[in-house]
Amino acid sequence: MSQKNVEKPMSRQNVEVVRRIYELAAQNGRGDLLAALHLFDPEVEYVNPAGAVEPGTRRGLKAFRDAVEHVGEAWEFWRMEPEKFEAVGNRVVVVARYSAKGRGSGVEVRGRESALWTLRNGKVIRYQWFLDPCDALEAVGLKE
Repeated sequence: MSQKNVEKPMSRQNVEVVRRIYELAAQNGRGDLLAALHLFDPEVEYVNPAGAVEPGTRRGLKAFRDAVEHVGEAWEFWRMEPEKFEAVGNRVVVVARYSAKGRGSGVEVRGRESALWTLRNGKVIRYQWFLDPCDALEAVGLKE
């Protein structure tokens, strides 16, 4: 069996894991990722872009949970609507629309962003999101 034939089922499985994360986040009504923690590796790496409220890299489930909870304090809700899932080896690119409402201000925001998910053995080992919807695609050598 060629390497190409082996990667395709794994790529599909990875897309399904990431799709499930977005589904679980949507079910809790707030749009956060905490409902999907069982799909993350205990040593997950969480990377925020330079323009994020809290830029930088965090490691481990506790740091990931703390970051998600902290962001959740500022927003009444944060909803993600994936537009595109693209598997590239053990990574999955997601381009998504978001809508959110500030907890204190009531200000509503909408936009598009992207994320790059890296998986191993059915678990997320790295989650990196980008402010621009094209950035995750470009990170894996693709264009929108």
